[in-house]
Amino acid sequence: MNIFDKIFGKQQKKETFPQSNAKKSLPNIEEFPQLNASDRMGIIMTVGDSGESKYFPFLKYAILNDPDLNVTFAALKRIHLFKDNAEVVPMLTEIKNSDNSQKIEPYFSMALSRLGIITIKELEDIINNTK
Repeated sequence: MNIFDKIFGKQQKKETFPQSNAKKSLPNIEEFPQLNASDRMGIIMTVGDSGESKYFPFLKYAILNDPDLNVTFAALKRIHLFKDNAEVVPMLTEIKNSDNSQKIEPYFSMALSRLGIITIKELEDIINNTK
């Protein structure tokens, strides 16, 4: 064994969720609401960062129904990665038109901006008015 291998060790690539055996720990969408807020946030961050359409139901639940605002914010921060899903823009447009978006600002407007639903100027105006 080489001295550098002893000192630094060979780097093992860690498997990250949702790959291989970690997929087994992903709950189905019916089980998701039963998890604690911390676990829901972790799942949203992981599946949200993947941008895979099959995980859209988790983000949809988090945005529309999750009781923890931090979980909702985590989903809004990542929803732009699902822009190819046909439900994303109509869902966010409906929220925008319903006046229920105030409690989830500025993350909601940032999501709208990233998806091209509002302009950068509109985003700046919203952020300046929420301070």
